[in-house]
Amino acid sequence: MRLSRILLALVLACSVSAVAQQKKPPKQQVQKTPATPEKGAATEQAAPTTQQQQQEEKEKQPSQPQHPPEQQQPQAAPAPGAGPFGGGPGKPFHFDMTEHPPVVTHHQITVGGKLLKYTATAGRLPIRDMEGKIQAEMFFVAYTLDGADLAHRPVTFSYNGGPGSASIWLHMGALGPRAVALVEPYGWMPESPYHLKDNPDTPLDKTDIVMVDAVGTGYSRPADQTAARHYWSLRGDIEAFGEFIRSYITKYDRWQSPLYLLGESYGTTRSAGLSGYLFDKGINFNGICLLSTVLNFETLVFSPQNDVPYPLILPTMTMIAAYHHKLAPELMANIDKTRDDAVNFAMGDYWAALNKGDALTPQERANIVDKVAMYTGLPKNIVDLANMRIDVQTFTKWLLADEKVRVGRLDGRYKGPDPGPWMDPFQFVDPSSSATQGPFTMVFNQYIRNELN
Repeated sequence: MRLSRILLALVLACSVSAVAQQKKPPKQQVQKTPATPEKGAATEQAAPTTQQQQQEEKEKQPSQPQHPPEQQQPQAAPAPGAGPFGGGPGKPFHFDMTEHPPVVTHHQITVGGKLLKYTATAGRLPIRDMEGKIQAEMFFVAYTLDGADLAHRPVTFSYNGGPGSASIWLHMGALGPRAVALVEPYGWMPESPYHLKDNPDTPLDKTDIVMVDAVGTGYSRPADQTAARHYWSLRGDIEAFGEFIRSYITKYDRWQSPLYLLGESYGTTRSAGLSGYLFDKGINFNGICLLSTVLNFETLVFSPQNDVPYPLILPTMTMIAAYHHKLAPELMANIDKTRDDAVNFAMGDYWAALNKGDALTPQERANIVDKVAMYTGLPKNIVDLANMRIDVQTFTKWLLADEKVRVGRLDGRYKGPDPGPWMDPFQFVDPSSSATQGPFTMVFNQYIRNELN
């Protein structure tokens, strides 16, 4: 069950769109209280500058709760469909950076037979430049256990990747105390209307959780086009998350707490840079969780000039083919042994053969084609035409071609029809994204406007 939820959380998709605020009151089991600041911030471990001290004093000022801020609109209505916010190249946009107090609600959940009472805090934190001007606002939802000793209670900052994905997938599919209700046991898309359920696999019994949206995703916004260009870069993205974490642990008195990072896909790349960036500023982490790791992009780029990814992904293809019963009966009889054999072949004979290239004899090449077809479940002629190198698009297109359906890219258990021409070389559909994007988007918008409002 936990694996199913984690797999669903791997979906990397576009940011969640926001619609108008609803006025529906929260459910009865949710107790809404004024947002008051935590105790005075602990003495910082790194000596702050005068500017930092002034900024942190401002962050610690008390605030009163209100409805979550509406998605801010640009001052001028740009041409439709141009750019992520309608601006497009050469068309400036601007978002109102007025600070709004967060919304605080109280909830409870049973995890592992134990009742947990927790507080949810939803809002934005400002990201300022060296002059103190707000250049962006980053949206977050924090889940904190009531009555915990902050000196010993861990806090985990979590985010998806992309780059360009909001944290909705980890939030509503794996880590948050509330999750999208999908069809069990495999997480298929249910019929609409979609709804939430308690998440028994949330790690809230072990750590507080802060879900953070990157600038330009979810409800996080850059101030203008200039700020967007800065934060939509490798260095700018790291700076934004670094400032968010510094501001959060200051505002909510968590300098003394054990700190952790949990990133997915490009979020693992971000975590690697973020941990070093904050280390240089005196903020250290107790641990970093890497989910769907991307620390070496050479392992992801499938091309005739780069053979590294092909043997690394072959064992995964073996297990997906086994799930869909596309392996030979003798391989299906003992899946654990088959997986081990696939790993040994991939990192041994297969890797050596790819490195030999045209130096392979016709018989050696035929043997490798046979083995790759055996471990991937693909027809031999497809493996031969692909020159023994099976990338993700080839695999998902041809594994179930006899059924005229594609296999999921982000979750290989999914399958679905291709709405375009089957032989279109540029057509690429992911059934796993198609099955999850709608339920996650609609449920999250309902959740943020009702249970967290």
